[in-house]
Amino acid sequence: MLYPSFADLVALKYKVSQLCYMSERAVSSVAAGGYYSPFRGQGLEFEEVRTYEPGDDIRAIDWRVTARTGRPHTKIFREERERSVILCVDVNVSMRFGTKGTFKSIQAARVAALLGWQATINHDRLGACLFGDVPAGIHFFSPQRSSKPLLKMFKQLSQTNINDNAPYIPLEAALIHMNKAAPTGALVYIIGNFNLVNSALEKQLSALRKRCDIILIPIDDPIDKDIPAVGLLLFSANNSERFLVDTESQEGREHYTTLWLKERESLHKIASKLKIGMIPIGTEVDAGNVLFLGLKHTQVRRPKK
Repeated sequence: MLYPSFADLVALKYKVSQLCYMSERAVSSVAAGGYYSPFRGQGLEFEEVRTYEPGDDIRAIDWRVTARTGRPHTKIFREERERSVILCVDVNVSMRFGTKGTFKSIQAARVAALLGWQATINHDRLGACLFGDVPAGIHFFSPQRSSKPLLKMFKQLSQTNINDNAPYIPLEAALIHMNKAAPTGALVYIIGNFNLVNSALEKQLSALRKRCDIILIPIDDPIDKDIPAVGLLLFSANNSERFLVDTESQEGREHYTTLWLKERESLHKIASKLKIGMIPIGTEVDAGNVLFLGLKHTQVRRPKK
């Protein structure tokens, strides 16, 4: 099956309890410094003044209280929880692939559902951008403070009207649209293949990063990195061109792995340069467990205003 069922995506709501628990802990903690949890919102609300401690941000020192008491004091701010969350999901034909566990299309839908339910339960404004085999190639759902966008996204992700001839929509094209439609301060999750990293992609990610927080979630199948020796395999490129590959060639397999590692290294460099979090998720793993662990350790820097 290339698509998850609508009911399965709805049923994933119960899995977000662990995710919400971590979100609550992050929000209730004191935030000091330039980094913050991806669950927190865009606004800042003054909370208290306390004695300065090593590691506090010196920019938050309250000089008036410091002068009056003779001891360094710092201002503590509590970040607002509510924000816009946008799920950008790759639904190109190339996502209908999988050799172990499940198909990429199904794993991507599961990840989007988990993140969508978490945002909805957390009372965030939720939106989505699906690109690939959808009407007009790109389908954008404006962020709303309700579950309507989430259910609309489920309906689109679970549809079974397969169009093998649908034109390939590259991620950078979806990001051009996102740069126009995404509200400033939004948290954007990008879920998809990431099998073509180039300067155009970096340019659009950089533009979006100036206004929004971004977390990349590559969906990987084990064969993406290592092709097993199974004889001739028929491959199809994004332009629908098809070609045979002799997987019995060890040199060819090693060259293929080298190319994949080079692409992933390029993506890591872009993410590091732009201060973007990244959580790779394989088709053979429990998406919820990997996602929860990844979000717990992923932190992003607030974009400059």
